[in-house]
Amino acid sequence: MTEVRAVGAEAFEEIYPLLREFPTRAMTSEDWRRMLFTTPWSDNPQRGYALYANGKAVGFIATIFSKRNIGGRVEPICGLSSWIMLPEHRSDVLKLLMPILKLRDHSLLNPTPSPAAYGIFSQLGFVTLETQRLILPPLPGFRGGAGTLSGSFTTSKADLERELTGEEATLYRHHAWCAAARHVLLRRGDRRCYVVATPMHKKGLPFAEIQYASDWSLFWELRLLAQAALFPTTRALALFVDRRFAGERKPLFSVSWGCPRLYRPAHKGIEPRMIDGLYSEMMNLKW
Repeated sequence: MTEVRAVGAEAFEEIYPLLREFPTRAMTSEDWRRMLFTTPWSDNPQRGYALYANGKAVGFIATIFSKRNIGGRVEPICGLSSWIMLPEHRSDVLKLLMPILKLRDHSLLNPTPSPAAYGIFSQLGFVTLETQRLILPPLPGFRGGAGTLSGSFTTSKADLERELTGEEATLYRHHAWCAAARHVLLRRGDRRCYVVATPMHKKGLPFAEIQYASDWSLFWELRLLAQAALFPTTRALALFVDRRFAGERKPLFSVSWGCPRLYRPAHKGIEPRMIDGLYSEMMNLKW
């Protein structure tokens, strides 16, 4: 007999043996705890749903709750992560997912579904959030001088705390603790663009993935400065940016990389371009 329970931070030791089944060597026990069981921006104690058989956790899916300003209103969001079922209990998959599917007032995000998960969630009402990322290499001839690009940047904690205001200040405060987050403030005249990125590796090579930009227009104007700012801490050979954030732009020398992401918006007014990578597993995932 199996049962599904909502679980909080106190259940980490019960869930961790399942998380160890994922084929990654980069994530330690504390990395998993930080990514899935620590959300200082939320007063919601829930961290996921677990399937139990005879008192043992045999399935789990993490839930990362947040509230975002989208389209002029505050929207509740639930980011999904780390879905895993022991093979002998996969027939109970819908039993585990049913409480999540009932969250009709939340937009649900699945930013990194496996091929199997993609098929299942697509059948459960999830639709395409993204299909591709752009890989943005440094342009030939760029030497990194800020004056060349008529702009400047800072990664200083003191500068960020002093210069960020309003919603950007809140976003910085909520994510400053995240192990993977890299924070950059791009400047040009009286314009500012707050950028959050995370390091990643593909085929053993280092990249930086842009999770958020407060002004995408300015980001594209100064994206070489963004790469220069991120290089010291990520050694990134190129930037990854989800294609939906490029609009009609076709960045010079960029190439595409498949990137299936899914979501189930709470209503039609929430479009893919309104959804970024903040408040998700991406902020603490090591890969």
